[in-house]
Amino acid sequence: MRMLSRRSLGMASAAVMAGTLTAALTGGTALASSTAAASSPATAVTHAVGKAAQAAARSFWTTSRMESATPAGQAAPKGTAASTAEPPPGIPNPTHFNGVRTVGALFFTTGSHAHFCTASVVDSARFDLVLTAAHCVYGTSYASNIAYVPEWHKGVSPYGLWPVKTITVATGWKRSQNPSLDFAFLAVTPPHGTSRPIQLVTGGLRLGIDAGYAHRIYVIGYNDTDNQPIGCATRSFKFEPGQLEFYCNSFWDGTSGGPWIVHFHPVTGRGTVIGDIGGYEQGGDYPWASYSDYYSQSTLRLFRIAQAEQA
Repeated sequence: MRMLSRRSLGMASAAVMAGTLTAALTGGTALASSTAAASSPATAVTHAVGKAAQAAARSFWTTSRMESATPAGQAAPKGTAASTAEPPPGIPNPTHFNGVRTVGALFFTTGSHAHFCTASVVDSARFDLVLTAAHCVYGTSYASNIAYVPEWHKGVSPYGLWPVKTITVATGWKRSQNPSLDFAFLAVTPPHGTSRPIQLVTGGLRLGIDAGYAHRIYVIGYNDTDNQPIGCATRSFKFEPGQLEFYCNSFWDGTSGGPWIVHFHPVTGRGTVIGDIGGYEQGGDYPWASYSDYYSQSTLRLFRIAQAEQA
């Protein structure tokens, strides 16, 4: 895969941490009722993808199209305008690997162009939600032919292709692309031949809310020069109120939506996700510095609404 810009064209039982990683919100209690979702209609917009469009996505994404996909272009690709800046000394380097089943590539089209970002499965009461950056799935319009492929690497799709059936973004993102709301939850439908929801197939990440800024994290993303993901063990810290940052070399274009995982298990891929590459500068212009929105109550509200939607 060749990717042109990480700041890709916007067109992007659950345990929730409240100050610590131990305050749990189970999938059952996280499920917002339809009444609760309707009581705050201004907080989120859910776009339903029809069955015909889901079928079109299944047909569209051949192996060759996945391998040739790029992220949508931006005026200042990561590592160009900012290339004269020097990274801090001693920051870590990522490792190439075949990935884990809780994280994958999110493929989509804008116009006639085939693109992708990174996404991850999150634990939910309906077992079908995927998390990514909002700018991956909505800019001036919604992306098309959207499908999620867990653990995609070197042309291999070990768990098949999962078409997206709903896209939930914050109203503030859709109206003005508020950088503090650059996250989205997508419900996916199973591949042909199975009816099991994705979380029961791949497992998922717990969603961390109000967890604080400073953590040891493992970040996974699909880079612009590789046909397999990269992972980096590093630390998150506070960039500014409402925005997290981490340092790791070589997080080039195309890693938007990549999860920031606390207590990452390298075999199962499980852990707690406290951020995803996006937010400030849609993830950042420097290949060694990346950003995320701070997951707060607005993230939890969006999650609950996405979880309550039926499609």
